[in-house]
Amino acid sequence: MPDVLFVAPDLHGGVGRCVAFIVDALPEQGVDSALFLLRSRNREYPVGNPKVTRALPVIESPTKLRLMLPLAFMRLVAQIRRDKPAIVCSHGLLCNMLVVLARKILGGTFRTVAFEHSSPAIHYGASRMRRLKCWLVSQTYRRHDAVVGVSRGVKEDLVSMFPPLRGKVHTIYNGVPLDNVRRQGAQRPEGGTTTPYHVVAVGRLEAVKDYATLIDAAALLDDPGIAFTILGEGSEHAALQRRIDERPSRTSVTLAGHIDNPFPVIAGAGAFALTSIRESFGNVLVEALCLGVPVISTDCPHGPAEILDAGRYGLLVPVGDAAALADAVRRLAYDGDIREQLAARGPERADAFSLERHCRNVIALFQPLMQRGTP
Repeated sequence: MPDVLFVAPDLHGGVGRCVAFIVDALPEQGVDSALFLLRSRNREYPVGNPKVTRALPVIESPTKLRLMLPLAFMRLVAQIRRDKPAIVCSHGLLCNMLVVLARKILGGTFRTVAFEHSSPAIHYGASRMRRLKCWLVSQTYRRHDAVVGVSRGVKEDLVSMFPPLRGKVHTIYNGVPLDNVRRQGAQRPEGGTTTPYHVVAVGRLEAVKDYATLIDAAALLDDPGIAFTILGEGSEHAALQRRIDERPSRTSVTLAGHIDNPFPVIAGAGAFALTSIRESFGNVLVEALCLGVPVISTDCPHGPAEILDAGRYGLLVPVGDAAALADAVRRLAYDGDIREQLAARGPERADAFSLERHCRNVIALFQPLMQRGTP
């Protein structure tokens, strides 16, 4: 009988990483936890907690997942009925909605906490199903006992768009296992670079990451002393490679693909760049800060500016502005003082987003709900 049952779509992507971290960390703090996943994925983040249930086999197709969702939901209801957790903590709109339905079926014998990892105004507002998703949020989140936004911006969006949530929404930043990042970063990378100044980006090759702007910045730099490497895979790979080929520059851009441990590459870089159109938090920024690597990020909604404290711990540039990004890279490449200042400040700032602090904040939210008993 776990204290907390976490419910998530899968262990893929940023949400999957966050869930894997907390599910493994809470038992070490005396909070028994289990995990229910709607599906398996081909490339998942590892989780050590043995209490993991996968409702469905490996499913990569969103259409197939939608067809199989009733089965996953029935298995979720069965697990909650069997395990009788004190709290069910769900992540993402789909799971947040399913947990509300499960509580209605089971009679409300457990408390629920919904985590929102996306900015509603940006993420749902840009969706083709904007009205439906906003209606689902309004109907679903007010029925949870507590709602968590992973940044102040996400919380403010929720309260602004859905006023009945005021007083129910909390901000709890994601937690990063900093010691683990440092340990992995200390491993010697398989390859090295002779480039005087190496800028690394890590993330899915998708439109929301806007690596097109990074490629355009490289073309503007046209500096043989600077090179970019992008680690990751995704649907934009071919389009990005064409963009590189069409914009010859002495500042090279390499699409290096996915690697299981990117931290030695990040640790050996002169700077880390994040060019996203939106980032509700931005775990990878914390990881780069932890490794003492100067950071450049777009000032996108909402996480980066909060992590970098409005530019105190890294350089912020406007979204989609290749010239501003090129200027920021040039500044770091040729200004040793600013590089040293940012490198020195980074690890201390990363401590504010440690997994240990995240666990303390989550436990502080959970404890009153566990003590309140059955409604």
